[in-house]
Amino acid sequence: MMAWYGGLLLGLLLAFSVVVDFGANRVLMISTADRINGVAQQIEAVTRSERNEPFGVVSVRTLLSDESTLNTFAGAGLFVEVFTPGKQLYPIGRSGNLGGFDLPTTGYVDWRAPAGFGDDWGSAKTDVGPVLAHWITIAGPQGPEVIVYVAESLTLVQRTITAFGVFLLISVLIAAIAVIATGAWLARTAVAPINEIARAAREIGGEDLAKRLNWQERRDELGVLASTFDEMLGRLEAAFARERRFIADASHELKTPLTVINGNAQMLQRWADRDPALRAEAMETIRSESASMARVINAMLTLAKTDDAEALALEPVSLAAVLHEAGGALRPAAERKGLTLEVRCDTDATVRGEPGLLRQLITNLTENAVKFTQSGRVTLTLERVGDLARITVSDTGPGIPEEALPHVFERFYRADPARSRNVEGTGLGLAVVRNIVRVHGGEIRAESSSEGGAAFVVELPTI
Repeated sequence: MMAWYGGLLLGLLLAFSVVVDFGANRVLMISTADRINGVAQQIEAVTRSERNEPFGVVSVRTLLSDESTLNTFAGAGLFVEVFTPGKQLYPIGRSGNLGGFDLPTTGYVDWRAPAGFGDDWGSAKTDVGPVLAHWITIAGPQGPEVIVYVAESLTLVQRTITAFGVFLLISVLIAAIAVIATGAWLARTAVAPINEIARAAREIGGEDLAKRLNWQERRDELGVLASTFDEMLGRLEAAFARERRFIADASHELKTPLTVINGNAQMLQRWADRDPALRAEAMETIRSESASMARVINAMLTLAKTDDAEALALEPVSLAAVLHEAGGALRPAAERKGLTLEVRCDTDATVRGEPGLLRQLITNLTENAVKFTQSGRVTLTLERVGDLARITVSDTGPGIPEEALPHVFERFYRADPARSRNVEGTGLGLAVVRNIVRVHGGEIRAESSSEGGAAFVVELPTI
């Protein structure tokens, strides 16, 4: 890439040099043409003043055939020659610096003069070297009297252009050396660290995420990139650790019901026809374990679904309606345990979300509260706090130990494994809740309620 940019820069320098060289050539030629045009105008002015004298046509020819007169208009590298008009031009006078040579009257190469200079211009190679020439016709009462050629040598112009071209070429070569040196320096100071980051990225695999660049001493953009890279590795390492733990826990959770189902299926195969009670018990065990497996799988599918917020179909949802619907559906289960389930919605709040997931959010929290509360009540509360809708699901159960609060949303985490094993559940309910809250742009926290039990507080942005 650095070589490509260097080549592009050199190409631009060469193109710029060509344009500058062409422009300098054009400026010098126009400057030469200005001098020639000025001399031609002086000659015309002199002949007009002489025409007022009583000499007639012969006086102009005589005037311009005089070498001393023409020498007053000529100069270093500037030549003047006068011809008689007609089909065949005959020289009648020339400036002394032409020596014995004549300016050609034919064979001129067209010179594209700028606007205002006219068409009587051309360049040619002559006995006195390359020249730029301009010819004018001086007319009198009887018609054209003489044709005057004014020419200036282009030798100095060509030398100047050549010297300027050499200067541009040397400048481009120096610029090329500077570009190459700068490119090499940039490759060492800028590209090399990037290559080091790329090399580190290639060395990192799923089994070795502990590698870090540790470029804390750098404060430039590459230091920021390296720091961001290290932070990304930290997040990846944590994510891989969570996934490994999730796979191990899921395998453990599914292995037990599969083993139970397989054992009961074998027992049915051997003894089902002999003992109807045994057959009924085995079928019930299979049904219960398969239902448990279904709950685990459904929870895992919900976790996968809520990992991608862009895949959700969001719409305006009334949270008051969701709370009343979930509370009404779970109230019979709470009453069977002798619990009171209250829904307190003094206000309503509308959020942008997926109705099914929001119902599952409230249902999971409420089921969890009913499951772990032995007496008292479960309360669902909705209130507005600024631009947020705050949902609180609290209970009068035993609460959550202080040390377990930071971990309750982890997958398959159990605050008291010995006690929780006797409570029906997948260990994924609160993890699903956290994912649902996250994809809706909200936050959730667990804390102790004012009544001694547990309280889960969900805050979602309203619309």
